[in-house]
Amino acid sequence: MFNRSKKAFTLVELMIVLAIIAIVAAFAIPNLMRSRMSANETGAIGSLRTLMSAQGTYMNRYNQYGSLEQLFEEGLIDRSLASGRKSGYLFGQVDDGTSMYSYCFGAVPVEDGRSGQKEFTVDQTGVIYETDVDSSAVTPDVGTDWHDNPVIPDVFTDDPGDNPLWTPISE
Repeated sequence: MFNRSKKAFTLVELMIVLAIIAIVAAFAIPNLMRSRMSANETGAIGSLRTLMSAQGTYMNRYNQYGSLEQLFEEGLIDRSLASGRKSGYLFGQVDDGTSMYSYCFGAVPVEDGRSGQKEFTVDQTGVIYETDVDSSAVTPDVGTDWHDNPVIPDVFTDDPGDNPLWTPISE
């Protein structure tokens, strides 16, 4: 009646294989997410270094600092950075309404805690600072001009060199 000569997997064997795959995935996925966040954070730091270099070139050409749009028009930064969104981060130009900054750019994760954990800033001193504040209210429609924008964390309008929330990561 039954032909036992056919080789096949039993339901128990299939369930064991699925359980092993689930266990491996439970360990691998969080590590993958951390790696992606770390790569995005490294990309944000690299983009801020690009902005520093572009500002130096723009200053040499025009004797003033430029906006993201002006830096793009001169071919000093790429379109994605000029649009304010690159590698899981939103970039914007910070202006505190005083003459404290010659220029200042900030970077916040698109999804705080998912695409990145830390926020970054760089100003005319050439030092890149990092902090970890709640930037979940910042959305892609904020644009690249962060002056007087209520969803930008207040920490961006403070002098990072005088604020203990900011930690220098490069000098």
